[in-house]
Amino acid sequence: MEKVCVEIEKVESLLKPALESRQSEEVSRLEHLFIAKCTIAVYLNLLDIILNATLPLANEIQYWQSLLDSRSWRLLYTVQSKSLDENPGNHLESLIGTAAQGSDYQVNTLQLLKFFPTFLSRHLISRPVSFPVAIRYEITHHRKQLQRIREYQAECLGLLAEQGLDLNSEYIEDSISSPSPLSTPNIERLSNQAEQFIQEQVSKTICLMERVLDKASKDTHHVTDPQQQKVPSRNASRSLTVLGNLHGVSIMGNDQSMEHLKKLILVEIPRYVSQTETQAKQFHRPSWLTRIWIPTLIGYFGLKYGIQYISEHRADLDLMLEEAWDTARRFVTDWVWEPSVRIMEIIRHSDNQGSLQMLRNESLKSDIASLERMVLDFGKEQYHLTSDDLASLSSAVHNGDISLIMRAYERELKTPLKGAVVGHLIQTLLIQIQKTKVDVEVAMAALDKLLKANELNFAFLAVGPSLLLLWATTSQVKSVWQRVSGRNMGLVSIQMRNSLRQVERLLNLASADGDGLAHTKQGSSLAKATSPSLAARASDSQDSEEYDDLSNSTTLGTSAVEPLSNSLLQTSEKLIRMRAKKGKVPYKTQGLILCEVHLLRTFAARLTRSEGLRDKVMEDLREIEESSLTIHQRLRTTKRMYRTYGFLGLHQF
Repeated sequence: MEKVCVEIEKVESLLKPALESRQSEEVSRLEHLFIAKCTIAVYLNLLDIILNATLPLANEIQYWQSLLDSRSWRLLYTVQSKSLDENPGNHLESLIGTAAQGSDYQVNTLQLLKFFPTFLSRHLISRPVSFPVAIRYEITHHRKQLQRIREYQAECLGLLAEQGLDLNSEYIEDSISSPSPLSTPNIERLSNQAEQFIQEQVSKTICLMERVLDKASKDTHHVTDPQQQKVPSRNASRSLTVLGNLHGVSIMGNDQSMEHLKKLILVEIPRYVSQTETQAKQFHRPSWLTRIWIPTLIGYFGLKYGIQYISEHRADLDLMLEEAWDTARRFVTDWVWEPSVRIMEIIRHSDNQGSLQMLRNESLKSDIASLERMVLDFGKEQYHLTSDDLASLSSAVHNGDISLIMRAYERELKTPLKGAVVGHLIQTLLIQIQKTKVDVEVAMAALDKLLKANELNFAFLAVGPSLLLLWATTSQVKSVWQRVSGRNMGLVSIQMRNSLRQVERLLNLASADGDGLAHTKQGSSLAKATSPSLAARASDSQDSEEYDDLSNSTTLGTSAVEPLSNSLLQTSEKLIRMRAKKGKVPYKTQGLILCEVHLLRTFAARLTRSEGLRDKVMEDLREIEESSLTIHQRLRTTKRMYRTYGFLGLHQF
């Protein structure tokens, strides 16, 4: 805007010496276009200033809300802000002493008056007040005041955005597209119409900016004035609604337009910025020094004692680090890497070690052959069996049948002493021991086969917990890193869902107000019997009135301190009803929606561009902020966003 002001001064200096040259059509047309361009620049910069001014307010409101939601943060805030006084030691001692004397942590009224003047100015100081209640009230008071400032700025933003510069003239477009021949007179006529339309839009926009800035400068102290909070805020809203009545505004000359633009750039806009910043600064969070002095002290003493402890236990810490590194290395090597290599060897059948095999095949075969020889030798010596009988006996031994030995063993047990000395009791007993050994080895061989068949399952079971623990640790570290670096999709989704919920809530409330206004015809008689404003809202005969009819009864100089007159209230009601019939939201609602969409854009900038996700979200946000769409169309857009984008769904959290 400084560049715009410099350019305006240059143009004025060039045109003043040559007044006769300004009478030419070409110079006049260029001057009109220059003023229109300057107006556009100032208008857009003013919108940008107001819109960006709402972002710090939203952050401050969120800060105070976080204090209200957490008791520990409220306690920290109290210690941070209330201990930095002229004599914090005496203050803390007096608080402790008073709290010890009183009951239920009730403190002295004079101390509360010193540290919570806002709270006690609204309550009776004669009755005892608890310290936590005063703290909570102070935080709530700051949050509410910032909310009021933000709503007022949003209403100014919505009024400027809707009633501001609009160069899309349907009348001129229809004239250009008409079938009349484009002769020289017609071209000149269309050019004059376009020039007149631009002049009207420029004059109305300059007038609107002056009205809004002047009204904002008058309402600066009344928005957060405790006495004015008792008055319903809808009166101030209706007074701002009347500012949108731009019908009947006279067209300014070129010199007058440039003077007004210079006044806006040099006086009005800087004054508005200074006043709003000063007004909001008194309700901001504590200063940077106030908020860091406790963490600084804790960090200083913690770092001091930490360095001292490290210097005194350097050897022990080195040993601990070495053991921790060795433990981590062995965990990865013994429980992750080697079992994984073992799984690959099992799959490729390259494992020749047979780590799960308890018995070799050669040992089992040799024991069976030994048992067979022992039985056959016993049969030859004792029973003198033929070759055929020996062959059948060998087959029976292979099948585990040694009944021949058992019969001899039973016979020897009848005379055990004789059988042990001169008989075959010991021989049969040793053969049975060999049979038992063979049975055990056969069972172990079957177990070996079972283990070999499930060796891959055992390998996965051994490496599974290790891989699961490693994956959980890695995921947690990655999540913490993304949260710290601001790339966590879940955090962005929560923020976007909160802002989108606020947008849907505003549209729902505006839709309910519009439906209520649409049904006031049925309650016309009841409204007339109650109050003039309800009668004006319910009268159907005045629904077709235009803005120029309303301007006769409008008084824009009404201050926010004085109560609004009946004519001004009726005019505001008529304007609100006319906007509701057209499906448009109030200026405050539109401004708040623009603020929330601006927040959504900042959050959407973190989304990925894959598959056009960010571009699609931006396109939907443009539909939500478009005031030409109806309320129900914008509500359907918000529902489509919930339905289309998975990161906004409830299943993500």
